[in-house]
Amino acid sequence: MKQLQEVLLGKEGNYIFPFFWQHGEEENVLREYMNAIHQSNIRAICVESRPHPDFCGEQWWHDMDIILKEAEKLKMKVWILDDSHFPTGFANGAIKNAPDELTHQYLVYRTLEMCGPAKHLELDVKVYMKPEPLPPWMPPAPPAERVFHDDELMKVLACPVLEGECLGEPVDLTNQIADEMLEFDLEDGYWRIFVIYLTRNAKGRNDYINFMDKESCRLLIDAVYEPHYAHYGEYFGTVIAGFFSDEPPVGNIEGYGLAGPIGSPKQILPWSKEAATCFREEFGSDDWGKYLPYLWANAADRKLQAKERVSYMNMVTKLVSECFSEQNGIWCKEHGVEYIGHMLEDCDMNSDLGASMGHFFRGLSGQHMAGIDNIGGQVTINGQDCMRHQEPACQDEAGFYQYLLGKLGASHASIDPKKQGRCMCENFGAYGWQSGTKEQKYMTDHFMVRGVNRFVPHAFSAAPFPDPDCPPHFYAHGENPLYRAFGELMAYTNRVCHLIDGGKACPDVALLYNGESKWAGDASSNIRAARYLTQSQIDFHVIPSDVFTENSAYPVAFDGQALKINDVSYGGLLISGCEFVEEHVAGFIIDALAKEFPVIFLDQKPGGIIAASDEEKEKFATRLEDCEVVDGKEAGKKIRQILTPQVTSEPACNRLVSYHYHTDSDIYLFLNEGAKNVYRGTVTIQGKGCPVRYYPWENRIEKAAYEETANGIKVMLAINPLELCVIVLEDEMEMQNVADKPEFAREEQEITEFSVRRIDAKTYLELKKKDLQMDVAEQGEKVTAPFSGMQKKYPDYSGYYIYETEAVLEAGKSYQLSIEDVSESVEVFLNGQSLGMKLQRPFVFILPGQQVSEENQIRIEVATMLERKLYSQGYDVKSMSPYRPLSPTGIVGKVTLQKVK
Repeated sequence: MKQLQEVLLGKEGNYIFPFFWQHGEEENVLREYMNAIHQSNIRAICVESRPHPDFCGEQWWHDMDIILKEAEKLKMKVWILDDSHFPTGFANGAIKNAPDELTHQYLVYRTLEMCGPAKHLELDVKVYMKPEPLPPWMPPAPPAERVFHDDELMKVLACPVLEGECLGEPVDLTNQIADEMLEFDLEDGYWRIFVIYLTRNAKGRNDYINFMDKESCRLLIDAVYEPHYAHYGEYFGTVIAGFFSDEPPVGNIEGYGLAGPIGSPKQILPWSKEAATCFREEFGSDDWGKYLPYLWANAADRKLQAKERVSYMNMVTKLVSECFSEQNGIWCKEHGVEYIGHMLEDCDMNSDLGASMGHFFRGLSGQHMAGIDNIGGQVTINGQDCMRHQEPACQDEAGFYQYLLGKLGASHASIDPKKQGRCMCENFGAYGWQSGTKEQKYMTDHFMVRGVNRFVPHAFSAAPFPDPDCPPHFYAHGENPLYRAFGELMAYTNRVCHLIDGGKACPDVALLYNGESKWAGDASSNIRAARYLTQSQIDFHVIPSDVFTENSAYPVAFDGQALKINDVSYGGLLISGCEFVEEHVAGFIIDALAKEFPVIFLDQKPGGIIAASDEEKEKFATRLEDCEVVDGKEAGKKIRQILTPQVTSEPACNRLVSYHYHTDSDIYLFLNEGAKNVYRGTVTIQGKGCPVRYYPWENRIEKAAYEETANGIKVMLAINPLELCVIVLEDEMEMQNVADKPEFAREEQEITEFSVRRIDAKTYLELKKKDLQMDVAEQGEKVTAPFSGMQKKYPDYSGYYIYETEAVLEAGKSYQLSIEDVSESVEVFLNGQSLGMKLQRPFVFILPGQQVSEENQIRIEVATMLERKLYSQGYDVKSMSPYRPLSPTGIVGKVTLQKVK
């Protein structure tokens, strides 16, 4: 396999571009940091103002000159985060002085409730085209920075309130307004009168561009993209790779509060000058205005409610796609660079408005990579083990982050030709100083085994140490003891990403994105399906309903045997429980069932089609009468009954996650996400060739034990806790030079005493730069087994512990050195020669026979996290993550030697 040979020869590409935060640092600091990033085995950066005091001003261009020249010298690429501060959309303050028509506009309402019958009532509509006044005992709200005077009445609608607080058919009273007074009658019953109007004075992200307005979105291009091109056009497409949008929000709320799904009472809704025309197109008539109350309150007519809400959300998300994402992507393409980034995905918020963009796939449509992010304790080492209940929730049980987040990004990368199979994950941010490379390696593996192949580590901060802004910071002016270990992790990441780049994923089934169903009515989250598919080693992609529309941007083919999207094949379609499906999805379901293609309904069958006629609904329901409903927990079992999956494990293990990828060979990734037990068993995989096990950390290969069966290739595996196992199917002729797995004698020789010294991180790096040995430091102190770490003696210390001992061995024989546990990273030296570094169990090192003499010096260097040093000084070490106990430091447990047979 070409890519395997490339990584074995150290010729892998770069797949990493960390945030490099700018605060206006001195030139020497910028150059130091560019070299520190380069020395971390990273060949690109993403420059972010965090915040720079003069973004797009003279100091910014001065600093960018330095960074770009240094990048050119080091042969690095530069991405640019596209705004003066996070999140994207502030447009470097351009909206402050922009014309009124380019600012945010909102659809809002007030209600008046009355009993009928009543005649000749009069209502001053102007009074109701204002927010409800605060009670007199409340302090007045601070005045707005900018006041607008173009409020516009949309509708006055009287809705009967029926049983269950549902609204009946609205009565349009708008035409009965004269001289701003509404004169009206009410029939018998209880009524809710909606005064619905447009305003720019409601509370949202009013200092941000209107993401539904093309001219408003252009402000970002004019304020950020164009000035960078004017200064650095010669670098575009060479040194400058492109622009990065970070969590652009539709912005109909302030900050990051929950906007709630469409249908939430009192929600202010985004609007623009194009909205009314687009709303009509989506709804199919001018009646969209009559049913506006259904955007906030439940209706007795569930079909009309679904049609109104989905039409509105389609309008918003398609405008966001066209006006913002696509416009940025087109500009970048025309200027020889790419456009990337991600939205706020958290806990199914990706199909809501507010701080997100309403639709995961549409919001990122213009970008040239798929994108997601993982911050602040969302994915954790014990993510699968911490499920307290059978049904997954979000943050507290890691349901969304553990099972769905990575697959959303990888799915978009695979099905959208523009993405070219590339999915970026912003990773590690705000996990705090309690997060080290051990956890960071797991987080990287977690996403790679789900199909992510680009990473934006968060972050390198050049602010004075310790910068309280969302640590960890990987270099920290040389103060971070794990800086070198982080560099080894980046090299490892590039190797694995190189293997899984440039081909195509081979999932078993497709899972329908539930955005439209969620807008329309009752709908289950896809978290449940994602959880049980993952735990059954059933690989899947999440696909949007847009793939089934006419003139879809996604290349689709269906022959009754397989559904192909962008040449990725799916053997079935799963649909989580929902009340309604979109009409093009319903059309595919009917066609698929007629051709006996598997369509599996989880927990509930859809009862209707959004915006369909009664006749169409009845026909659809009749066709679904004989369809089985499968409990979501049984999804994996059901799929195995109807198709041959890519992976079957024996014994079954719900902690074993798998991923099949095809380039010029078949590649399988397996991650044992259980933090406690070794997985020992077999995996039966599909493909041709002889299985080779690649060890990406050590960058070596060995033969794998296997047998050919009628069901596929059965490979015998032992996978350590949190270990990523890579199996490559190679041509038999290329297997001749692959080594067998070594065997070790059972006898152990325990090391019971070390001399230990401490070296702070900056001193250690200086010694490394000068190529000096660590033994130039002061004499160490003796420690004896059992080893329980050094934290009791030095509870406030962060840095390096240097363990040294003498060992009498049989000259010329190879040995295996095993360390039970280490906190945090460990590098072993034999007679002054490094045997490599490890970040996670098993901490096992081979002492090669050619380096072993009768008397040997063994040196074990352990780097700690910064948590103890900073915690003792009163700094916040957890950032946005949950609080955790402090970790031990140094060697914990037994240290043994075994002779290789």
